[in-house]
Amino acid sequence: MYKLKAGSVPFTVIQGFAVPLLAVVFALVGPVTARADDFCALTLRVTGPMGEPSRSTWIELDDASGRVVWRDAMQGPDLKICDFGFGPHTLRVGTNECLPVAISNLRVVFGFPLSLHVILDGCGYREQMRKGCLVYLRTVGTDGQPLPGVNFSPPIVRGDPQRTDGFGRWQSLFGGEHDLTFSKPGFAPVAVHVRCNDNEEVDQEIVMPKAAP
Repeated sequence: MYKLKAGSVPFTVIQGFAVPLLAVVFALVGPVTARADDFCALTLRVTGPMGEPSRSTWIELDDASGRVVWRDAMQGPDLKICDFGFGPHTLRVGTNECLPVAISNLRVVFGFPLSLHVILDGCGYREQMRKGCLVYLRTVGTDGQPLPGVNFSPPIVRGDPQRTDGFGRWQSLFGGEHDLTFSKPGFAPVAVHVRCNDNEEVDQEIVMPKAAP
């Protein structure tokens, strides 16, 4: 989530991009007058989901080819990037956070410095402390489409349904290692081994072929 403003210059939207109205006028009546005055192309302010100023977060700036041309740890909520190269660039804010924000199509345009306000969202599911691994199972057919209601045994966690949901998903915390058998009427059973080494995420896709006639 972010807000854009460029001083008192109003913005309009052309094919999904925010463009200063004055830039549109200049494009219609003639080229922009060249300027040699020093100015900062980009001013950035970063806050958290409750509006609290950011203390520290990582920032990256990529050029049009995707190459990282600038990377640094931003200290405090405000930052200026005065100069970068030709063409559209992409700013990535909070690259060390759970949900970073990417803002594309940033250019150096004399007379039109950008002022960006980036609001980083919180990420509660990774901020939770856990003991054990988070396992994420997905059951699909050979065509890659989700298979709902697939049963598996033996149980990993007591009390939880040992069956994938309507999108072929099952997720829970677990420990140790387990040999699981997945079964569904009309499909051949599939055996899968899952193992928890510490507290990592274990993602496993189970592809189930149709049973032989």
